[in-house]
Amino acid sequence: MKTKITVLFLSMFLVVFMGCQNEIVEIIQPSQDNLLKANTNVAALVQRTATNDGSKDNIIDNASCLSIQLPVTVIVNGIEIIVDSNEDLEVIEAIFDEFDDDIDDLDIIFPIVIILNDFTEITIQNNDELENYIQDCKGENEVDDDIECLDFVYPITFSIFDSANQLTETVTVEDDKHFYKFIDDIEDYHIVQVNFPITVVLYDGTEKIITNMEMLENVINEVKDMCDEDDDNDYNDDDCIHCTESQLKELLISCTWTVDKIKNNGVDHTEQYTTFIFTFKENGTVIAESGGNEIVGTWVVDKTDQGILVKLNFENFADFSFNWRLHEIMHNNEIDLRFGEDSRLKFEKTCIEDKIELVNILNEGTWIVANFINKSVNETNNYNDFILDFKEDFIVTATKGNDVVNGTWSVIYDSGKLKLNLNFGEIIPFDEFNEDWKAVDIKNTRVEVNDLSHSGIEESKLVLERI
Repeated sequence: MKTKITVLFLSMFLVVFMGCQNEIVEIIQPSQDNLLKANTNVAALVQRTATNDGSKDNIIDNASCLSIQLPVTVIVNGIEIIVDSNEDLEVIEAIFDEFDDDIDDLDIIFPIVIILNDFTEITIQNNDELENYIQDCKGENEVDDDIECLDFVYPITFSIFDSANQLTETVTVEDDKHFYKFIDDIEDYHIVQVNFPITVVLYDGTEKIITNMEMLENVINEVKDMCDEDDDNDYNDDDCIHCTESQLKELLISCTWTVDKIKNNGVDHTEQYTTFIFTFKENGTVIAESGGNEIVGTWVVDKTDQGILVKLNFENFADFSFNWRLHEIMHNNEIDLRFGEDSRLKFEKTCIEDKIELVNILNEGTWIVANFINKSVNETNNYNDFILDFKEDFIVTATKGNDVVNGTWSVIYDSGKLKLNLNFGEIIPFDEFNEDWKAVDIKNTRVEVNDLSHSGIEESKLVLERI
């Protein structure tokens, strides 16, 4: 009897043991085409793409190898600005561009935190400390390691294997910072497999799906030098180095335009032309219309040694009849032209289709206040949890729980500018919204408007986002 029990026990032990052995030797073979290995060309290219881009805020720090952690407070030509988004950099640029013959000045309020290319964060107490780091950067538009012509779409997942090809963990990276650090640590892992497909966004906004490591390396190599990385110290390529004649022609005939600024020989004439609507025809004629009266002239776009010129000629419009040099195209909504040192013409796009589009966008869905800057003070928290509903009868409601605030809204053109009119009466805090807000950026899920001073400087900004 004991012999049978012993045999039975040994049989059961062997079955269990062999079963455990099968689990131990079961391995997952990682795909050799998907391995990310340390000290390889593709790993270096990937890390250069994930590097912190320090050029976006060069208008503040004049350094492409570092960025300043937001928010940061700066004083620009005596005006204090809290910069808490990239959009606020445009406010600095607008102040710099307001006058052509002044000396622009920007002071940073310390302490600040700077972020180096490798995402190291360092607290800076004064301007001398900042200058020490700026000196380590290369000059304007010099070639650097940062690849800015494509971006990764996150999250991206990786499978980690040990030396026996057994899967030990799955790692997910959510942004450039974590991807950069992950590549730094690859040598600490045994085997790293990228879980393709992944998506990258190219410099022209197109997306490309990457299915293996060879394809990833080829795509980065192909596009890494194909875009302007904007490593100068002027925000958004003021000099329009890469603008083309065809781009400007197509833009001018795509819509109607109003005068945002005109100055001749240092004398500002803007006020007398704000009601004029300019229409550029394909046949080379341009019509300036105001109150039913039309003035007809001609226009030509020409490329010369001085740059791209817009040659305007009106028999009775001497203030406009110059060979204007293209200085800047901003967001395909504004065209900045210059003549000599003291003359400037700035057109702003104004299409009736934009009014209809803004009405339709606001009518659809409900909205939250994503950002509200009131005279350089961030008051967004005053509107937390309020849901805005722009109704078809042009009544707008702001609801939070049982609290309901009613107001009116409309979309208008005022002096050729598209504006969102809001009126909540004296109801706090929505009385701060009682303005004719100038439309700045209109998207299906995001609307940005601002309130300008008489000199054209942004005093307040309101950003709505659809839920």
